[in-house]
Amino acid sequence: MSNLPKHLAQDSATGFAHNEPVSQYEIGSYRNFVYLIVDWKMRLAAIVDPQEDLSEILRDLKENQIQLKEILLTHTHHDHIAGVPELLSTFSELKVTVHAQDQHRLNEGKIPQNRIKNIRDGEIIELGETRLKALHTPGHSAGELCYFLTDPQPYLLTGDTVFIRDCGRTDLGTGSNSEMFHSIQKIKTLPQETIFLPGHHYQKECATTLMRELRESPPFGCTSVEELAALP
Repeated sequence: MSNLPKHLAQDSATGFAHNEPVSQYEIGSYRNFVYLIVDWKMRLAAIVDPQEDLSEILRDLKENQIQLKEILLTHTHHDHIAGVPELLSTFSELKVTVHAQDQHRLNEGKIPQNRIKNIRDGEIIELGETRLKALHTPGHSAGELCYFLTDPQPYLLTGDTVFIRDCGRTDLGTGSNSEMFHSIQKIKTLPQETIFLPGHHYQKECATTLMRELRESPPFGCTSVEELAALP
């Protein structure tokens, strides 16, 4: 794990990381990871999958004079969107970015349509001089996205698509073994040094790399949908 940045090579989330492009927080009983992506030159930030109780994150933004510009959702299961209403209430210009196939849960939560921004596979998000690419990776949920950051090194914020040595469950709502298998094949084409930042703290570690997952993750070793479906 020595190829991970020090603040991500820990067994617990370290919170705000000065001068790092990604900060990791653990919030809530589901052990959700919430991320801040920071463009330090412009002092702008995006928050990924905001859980409830964002007091620490909001304090860190204020103390470091960083402006929150984006809410990015990997998907819209309740534990990944619980903090959205608070953020939209606090920041009047803020919008929430989501794939159209996962928007329905935001509608059920009565998020106003004019505060929702849809994003497609391959679309680029500009955060100051920082660029993120949205990758559509269904399987856990039909509109599941990963966010790929390439500078200064490649990071993939995987939501519930990929966990450390595992993948997201496929038996909820719009889940699909076939789509999960194909999403994993898509992710396997990224640079092997890509750092995976999952949506939950389900293993001892807080982060991993594609190289390590190719060696150690059962889902990444599957060669067919049937093999993936047969995993425990």
